[in-house]
Amino acid sequence: MTMQARPFDLVILDLDGTILDPYKSAEFSPAVVEAVAAVQAAGIPVTIGTGRTFPHVCEYARKLAITTPVVTTQGAVVGDPVSGKVLAETLLPLTAARRAAEWFDQQARVTALYFTNDDGTVTIYQNLDGGDSEFYEHVFGAGRILRSAFAPLIAEHAPHLPVKFITIDNPDAGDNVEPTLRALLSDELYITRTHPLLVEGTAQGVHKGQGVLNMLAMLNIDPQRVMAIGDSDNDIPMLEAVGFAVAMGNASAGVRAVADWMAPSIAEDGAAVALRKFILDLA
Repeated sequence: MTMQARPFDLVILDLDGTILDPYKSAEFSPAVVEAVAAVQAAGIPVTIGTGRTFPHVCEYARKLAITTPVVTTQGAVVGDPVSGKVLAETLLPLTAARRAAEWFDQQARVTALYFTNDDGTVTIYQNLDGGDSEFYEHVFGAGRILRSAFAPLIAEHAPHLPVKFITIDNPDAGDNVEPTLRALLSDELYITRTHPLLVEGTAQGVHKGQGVLNMLAMLNIDPQRVMAIGDSDNDIPMLEAVGFAVAMGNASAGVRAVADWMAPSIAEDGAAVALRKFILDLA
């Protein structure tokens, strides 16, 4: 595929709900692995845009032979998956971190607080034992440290501040913390649903869309020459930031509303279908 002929200069893939099972640990499907490899062989780089932490994303990037900088932690961290170096990072403001920590300390709600370290690793604190260790390891990450109170952590980690939090929120079970968190923290934090059962908070203005724009500026890539694929509400800013947006068949209504094309669901390898339709079949 020649430089003139290629339809995009970069493809960005969400992970959970797009190319990974959002509820349990699983490998990429053979169809996805094959399609990503074929796109990269055609001269179009592929990368990841996800809420997952940078070290975790590096593992997935290696499995897909991705070498382009990745957008992680809801856009708060952009990193080089080859060297493991953090290229850009935005932490929670101190006042907002304190307010969030104090509020969660008053709630009987399973929540994780994330601190990045100087070497690019991440320390994850979980306040309550939710019981389903496999699920929490999948959605929160491995190596979590159980701490009943978050507020003291803000002082203990000074001057380092958290990069984000994740809290369990299941509207289908009568739980709906998202509006409460927006009312409490949206002056300083960006609150978004990232999963049917999860709500996350990052610094205000920090989301996948801004993370993608930061990464594209580093690479001198025109956002209009980028294709992105996603499924959850936290993907909306990313999809709006690029030239061609693909929603998975299992996507939320909000994602469907901003998409240029609807792919089949993750169960039908919709991301691979999109890559073939808009890139590989044109070669």
